[in-house]
Amino acid sequence: MIKFIALLLFLNSFMHAYSHADVVNDYKAKKYKEVCTKSYVLFKGSENNEDILSLIGDACARVDYINPLGHIIRKLVSTPIYRKNGSYFATLILQKKLIYQFMNDGIDLKNLRLPKSDHVLSVVFENLAQSNYTTIENKKLKIKTDTNEYIIWLSNDEQKVVHVDEYKKGEIVKRHWYL
Repeated sequence: MIKFIALLLFLNSFMHAYSHADVVNDYKAKKYKEVCTKSYVLFKGSENNEDILSLIGDACARVDYINPLGHIIRKLVSTPIYRKNGSYFATLILQKKLIYQFMNDGIDLKNLRLPKSDHVLSVVFENLAQSNYTTIENKKLKIKTDTNEYIIWLSNDEQKVVHVDEYKKGEIVKRHWYL
């Protein structure tokens, strides 16, 4: 029992060791994954620093960690810019969910209009809503934009995952995946 308590205290001190300064420094260094994953205690707890929460949210969006944004948006309320950030994060959550339903259940997105951004979820959502895609092999969808091409497909896992393969000039740039 004493070892268990000591372990909890150690983990607790480790989790609280990531500070606001660390968030800012890592964000400036473009270490977005670290900002998002190490900041969990900051946005999950009683944190109310909306500057820091906005940085964490943006970092999470940049590395496709969309689910944590739900905890952040509730606290972005005090100024127009923070509310705008909250709306952006909420839009990404909704776009992710609607794309997932579209791929799994075939829901119609044609009558839905959401704010646009340059995030891959927004690009894919807008093109799906406008039927600007072609169906290719094995139920994969292809979207072409002026600069990129996206292949959207559903995994065969028990809990299906939506994959978005992003290509530029025929070369894969990044594989995004959303659950």
